[in-house]
Amino acid sequence: MNTREFAGHSIVRNLAGGGMTRLFVALDSAQNRVVLRYLLENWARKWRFRKRFFHGAKVLAKLDNPHIVKILKTGYEGRIPYMTMEFVESRTLRDLILYREPLLTQNVLSLMRQMAAALFYIHAQGYLHLDWKPENILVRPDGHIVIIDFDLAMKRKRRPIRVKELPGTPSYIAPEALTRHLVDERSDIYSLGVTFYEMLTYHKPFEGDKIEQVRAAQIDPNTPPTRPRQYNPDVPVAMESLVLKCLAKQPDDRYPSLSLVIRDLEALL
Repeated sequence: MNTREFAGHSIVRNLAGGGMTRLFVALDSAQNRVVLRYLLENWARKWRFRKRFFHGAKVLAKLDNPHIVKILKTGYEGRIPYMTMEFVESRTLRDLILYREPLLTQNVLSLMRQMAAALFYIHAQGYLHLDWKPENILVRPDGHIVIIDFDLAMKRKRRPIRVKELPGTPSYIAPEALTRHLVDERSDIYSLGVTFYEMLTYHKPFEGDKIEQVRAAQIDPNTPPTRPRQYNPDVPVAMESLVLKCLAKQPDDRYPSLSLVIRDLEALL
């Protein structure tokens, strides 16, 4: 495979890699910058991985919101599935947290409100994201956020959905998904709460030396998360309460809808 040209696109630079896919910044035939993503050859041989690869693109094609990345094209180069998406000049929220960037610290409430609004839109369109984490949130230099990676997204249903495989990254998975493999919009709200927590404290709600310790704390109803104000006393009490409500161990104790998260975020100064 020519590493400088792919499916009529000129590769500019590597953007990310790992797992089953590779991402690049590329130029299309009109010399516009796009993000090119393709499935690695070993995975492309199997139908179920090709199906999963295109699933996220199909979901994105049905969404139209300034906070959600736009899918441009899908197809095959030979036997290799690929897609192109809009290029967003940005850094991930993970980077901003890792380096404690002023863009995060000076705009944290604005970023939180944008995230809640974006996730509310996703739910309103009938989907669960199920992979909400800082790596999947792009932040432009002007503080505007864009959500990416809908590979695990599922259609919402009236009742919790039982899934065969755990969706998402363990630290962001709600307790009911870890223990009973059940997900609904409150599972996304839990993941949003973990993200909020990290933005405010630079810690995760549950931490430990071993993964098993962290997992046990996540699911134990008698082990609450460390209160955010213990890490960051500047966090307002009302904001701390909002985050902890998102992180409630029992789904019924969480916010039932993003509309209520948005309401309480809007009440914060």
